[in-house]
Amino acid sequence: MSRKFKVFLDSGANINSTYRTEVELDDIGVSSEEWDAMSDDEKDEVMRPIAFDRSDWGYSEVEEGK
Repeated sequence: MSRKFKVFLDSGANINSTYRTEVELDDIGVSSEEWDAMSDDEKDEVMRPIAFDRSDWGYSEVEEGK
């Protein structure tokens, strides 16, 4: 059985602004042994895209004088 993790993203905007999902290591192509060998930073890099999956973000250049 694959290990399961709860992944969340809370924008803090209001009580309904938290996105939550569950993911198994098999779903993301990582074995339990690989997961255990990862540093905390590496684990963050694996889970971050899952948490931000539903987020909307962007940027735009501000032109001078406008």
